[in-house]
Amino acid sequence: MTQKVFALDTQPGIQRDGTTFDKQFYSDGQWVRFQRGRPRKILGYRVISDQISGPSRGIWVNSQNSFTSIFSGYADGLQVLTIDNNGVGAGVGTFTLANFTASPLNLWQFDGFYDVAGTGLQSIVAHPGQNLAAIDNDNNTPVLIGDITGLNMSQVGVFTDSVTTTALSNTITLAAANPLIGAGQTITGTGIPANTTVVSVVTTTVTISNNATASGTVTATFNNNVSVSGGIVSLHPYLFVYGNNGLIKNCSAGNANDWVSADANETNVATGKIVQGLPVRGGSNAPSGLFWSLDSLIRVSFIGGTGTPPQYWRYDIISSQSSILSSQSAIEYDGIYYWCGVDRFLLYNGVVKEIPNNMNQNYFFDNLNYDQRQKVWATKVPRYGEIWWFYPRGDSTECNDAIIYNVRENTWYDAGQALGARRSAGYFSQVFAYPVAANWETSEAVTVFTDTFNEVSGSEFLYLDTYNTQAAIGQVISGSNIPTGTKVVAITTSNIKTLGTITPGSGYVDAVYTNVPLTGGSGSGAEATISVVGGAVTTVTITARGAGYAVGDSLSASNTNLGGTGSGFAIPVSAIYAQAIEMSAASTGTGSASLTFSIPAGLIEIYQHEIGTDEINGQNVQAIRSFFETNDLSWLQGGPSQPAPEGINKWVRLERVEPDFLLDGEMELYITGRPFAQSQDATTGPYVFDSTTGKIDMKEQRRELRLKFVSDVAGGNYQLGKVVLNADFGDVRGYGS
Repeated sequence: MTQKVFALDTQPGIQRDGTTFDKQFYSDGQWVRFQRGRPRKILGYRVISDQISGPSRGIWVNSQNSFTSIFSGYADGLQVLTIDNNGVGAGVGTFTLANFTASPLNLWQFDGFYDVAGTGLQSIVAHPGQNLAAIDNDNNTPVLIGDITGLNMSQVGVFTDSVTTTALSNTITLAAANPLIGAGQTITGTGIPANTTVVSVVTTTVTISNNATASGTVTATFNNNVSVSGGIVSLHPYLFVYGNNGLIKNCSAGNANDWVSADANETNVATGKIVQGLPVRGGSNAPSGLFWSLDSLIRVSFIGGTGTPPQYWRYDIISSQSSILSSQSAIEYDGIYYWCGVDRFLLYNGVVKEIPNNMNQNYFFDNLNYDQRQKVWATKVPRYGEIWWFYPRGDSTECNDAIIYNVRENTWYDAGQALGARRSAGYFSQVFAYPVAANWETSEAVTVFTDTFNEVSGSEFLYLDTYNTQAAIGQVISGSNIPTGTKVVAITTSNIKTLGTITPGSGYVDAVYTNVPLTGGSGSGAEATISVVGGAVTTVTITARGAGYAVGDSLSASNTNLGGTGSGFAIPVSAIYAQAIEMSAASTGTGSASLTFSIPAGLIEIYQHEIGTDEINGQNVQAIRSFFETNDLSWLQGGPSQPAPEGINKWVRLERVEPDFLLDGEMELYITGRPFAQSQDATTGPYVFDSTTGKIDMKEQRRELRLKFVSDVAGGNYQLGKVVLNADFGDVRGYGS
């Protein structure tokens, strides 16, 4: 019997809705995406920090000067991890936050805020709203602002000024007129009763709601009461806040403390709470923004102070018939806005439209843990044209899957509950080459390793003769003479251990010189105490061991550090330490000690995604399982992969598969099928092939059959081309007939 040759023609995307027999798209998959209509493996991820407190409930990324700062908000505060493009950083910093309340309900929103002159990104603005359990929570919390490079955040709209109070008077006098002071602000200070507010301001005279109880000049604190339940967004040069009862409020241009000038505004534009805001291209009405309430979409546009009295902002209700699933579920992609509603997926491109999804919409909403809806968050992978919505599936209380819409391919698929989808927050790639995301699974306390180190009394450095690859920044060190809570803050290699015989030189000025930089050699950073007697160097005692040196390096010192005259001094490096561990506290002992390095409990990992093909954690490399499974192939539609006007009720006898792959590592092929649409599946395999495999011969026979390709080896990667099938008519009858 003559074999018939077909090209596999399953359509791109994974269809979860509907029956298996009815599908023309791939029927199953995990950690697989589609490009040019063909499956390929989603790339890998690597740990860049395992020292983040969490789980993270909001991430924001800012890149400057070849370094990327990753800000992570969690229940108890805000942290920042700064790394280079290789994922190497200097550890984790923790912010000091003004008027912040720790809560397991904190869900963070972030943005940058520019000064009015537009000189660059100056500040980070954050809002820890207590919204994690309920999107309609009405508890107002302060908005925070701080220097982008610092570790302190103050409350937005809070400032101080010098005022003169008069005993039992409801007026105070300013040293000079202050345009930031306006009616409605809270005022506190010496002699000013609690809950006092500003009633009015006339030049330098401020009327307050209560009588001051002391007289004299004091420093008063004015508070614009910028506390909201919803969140924040920067529409440069304006900062907007939003929340209960359709509240939208903005500061004056470029000044986060000015909420009283004419271009600052406060209004209520919807009946429901505003939960998310994003900038939108405004054209002649820039800046502009989109704001999502629980049941509406609102557009805010700058109109420049027209009319009498001057109007600066226009508020348009784009739709009053929409919904939003979570306050983190909307995202912009090339000027179009995509979000997840409570029962469908939506977009805005000038009008609100439904995104058609006949492939996995029911699958998503039927399996979503709706009680955890506020944990749904959106991101994008522009390199592959994708929008991802991470969500808690089934009875999971954290995100364990992701539904994916491919804008370029106009198709849908999902992560298949892969481990890489277990992420609580993240941020897409910008200047930084890779998207980042945080795992929500907190660590248990674990001992990483023990080793014997040389300790120097009163020093924060530990030294090893043999390099230990398990050492990492953030680990907790315990042992003899190590203060409780001491951590690794830096690691260097090839540090000077001992120096050899001195070549004394001559003509130097007699004295004892401390912390003299040593020059020469292959390393840097070494310093010493040098004694000069009779114009010659007599002793050299290392005070800083530097890094990067080698045995035999010849070191010297500038005569400017030895009295300004002389020459000829040299000293060789006779031995080095392979590794130095810098600690957060100084050891109090001396000599050698066995120390334990561990990771404390309750921490989470931050990953760089779309890098490599595996899960990488330090020296540990784990394969990422990826697979895809075709739709049912049969003769019932005229051919095993292409439809035809009429079909034949015969079985498919598959005799050869000719794989067309760009392939790294081995791949397995399984054949699954059944005799009737509702019969139980039977699976055979695996057939194993690699990049050198030209064909796979087999004798598989089903009335309907599917091909499942699985990659599950370290370094495994693939891109599918046109897979060729050699098939023929099988028996009319077979098993189960």
